[in-house]
Amino acid sequence: MSDPIILEHWARCEAAGLPSEFKISPDGQFRTARMPLIEGAESYTMSGQKAVKRQLASDVTMNGIGTMLLFHYPTTWNHLLGDHAISFRVLPLNAEETAVTTKWLVHKDAVEGVDYDIEELTHVWNETNDQDRRIVEENAFGIHSPAYEPGPYSEIHEGGVMQFVEWYSNFMIDRLQGDQAKLSAVA
Repeated sequence: MSDPIILEHWARCEAAGLPSEFKISPDGQFRTARMPLIEGAESYTMSGQKAVKRQLASDVTMNGIGTMLLFHYPTTWNHLLGDHAISFRVLPLNAEETAVTTKWLVHKDAVEGVDYDIEELTHVWNETNDQDRRIVEENAFGIHSPAYEPGPYSEIHEGGVMQFVEWYSNFMIDRLQGDQAKLSAVA
């Protein structure tokens, strides 16, 4: 990583005892990194201000910690902010349907309507999820067109897709060849 803003953010958070630097498992399935938010933002809200009055962890008192990203590809990714956490789970149901579950976590003692407004807390990611849904539906429509011809993936724009296809192919090959790897490897 050579971005000076991210490096400064990591150094400041690490000095405060907050894990920050990018880590990735050898197979690329697990990843962690702390990322700064845009200048002045504290949370994923339309205003950039905290959505929850109570910090998620009472021992983290520093502002400007950004978001700690915890990914377990290909099915879950998590964002931990100072005031709340968000967990996403993607579960393929069949070849053309996927269930996406988003959960918001706040401090155990936070009270809805007192410490946070549910609409303010959930608005950004509800809108993002809805935009993503529309993109996926429109892509699926295009793929079903008789004019569609698959081509190579773009290494610049579709690295995540390539990684998923590689993971899925290897996972299925192992199963078809009788390798009984632990199911927890995909949970």
